[in-house]
Amino acid sequence: MDQLGHEWTRAQRKTLDRYARFLGSLRSILNNISVVLERRRSAGHQPSVPAMDSRWNNAFFNGQYLSALWGYVNALDISLKKDVEVLAVFSRDALDVTARFSRREAIEQVDFRLFNLSRSARWLLAPPTKVEDLTHELHLRFINHRSAIRQWVFRFDELYRESLGLSPVFISAMDHRACRCHTQPSVAQMLFQEAVTTPAWDLVYSSRDASIRAVEYKADIALLFKEFNSLIGQMGVFAQDLYRRMEDVVLTLRRASYAVRLGELNSRLSAVMNALGQCMALLENFETWLRK
Repeated sequence: MDQLGHEWTRAQRKTLDRYARFLGSLRSILNNISVVLERRRSAGHQPSVPAMDSRWNNAFFNGQYLSALWGYVNALDISLKKDVEVLAVFSRDALDVTARFSRREAIEQVDFRLFNLSRSARWLLAPPTKVEDLTHELHLRFINHRSAIRQWVFRFDELYRESLGLSPVFISAMDHRACRCHTQPSVAQMLFQEAVTTPAWDLVYSSRDASIRAVEYKADIALLFKEFNSLIGQMGVFAQDLYRRMEDVVLTLRRASYAVRLGELNSRLSAVMNALGQCMALLENFETWLRK
């Protein structure tokens, strides 16, 4: 699935789902680590306590965010479509008004009530008294959409950085000695010794041996981290691209609100509609990929 330089695949969608499930499983794994270490201590071994890290707790909330990501994207897609349609009607009204007067007609001389937007029940600031107020209202609405996309830029970057940090923390916990008096077994091996503490995971193991399963599990998770880091990096680039495009929309609408004549207003609105066409294509493509 490729749109304006951004390609999304089924394999990447699977990676996103698996990583979200993995993050969601970490609380259970952390609890089970305590269980197996206590079991080891109760058997007479010297207790060995792995270092705790805040990224374990953050991981659960990151998993929730990723699981809900389609909902966030879909909500913006729906909201943006509504305002794009409002802008499209406003642009057509501007052309109709221009046809009645002329391209050189001063906007301050035009009755704002000739535009359908003037009858809106929703205003971010105050009801309009002139055409400039209508354009400013549209400018404010798309500022809100830009802000929502900006949050994705920050969030995807945060997810990328936290994934890079969580990977060594998790592997270190799995490799941690189950007791201080022996180098083996590791925490991972102890987890796989009993079904009740075995990590729930969608992996077909080659053996029932706990040591082999622990190795295969760690290898699969290490690969998952690598695949997710690549994916979230790409998602970050996508969010930045979409943000830049929406920034252009906002700036052009701002210039449109300062237009002196109808011809200039029409030109600005045409540029905005073209830019929004690309924004919507990008967003809808991303939303379709995320949709289950």
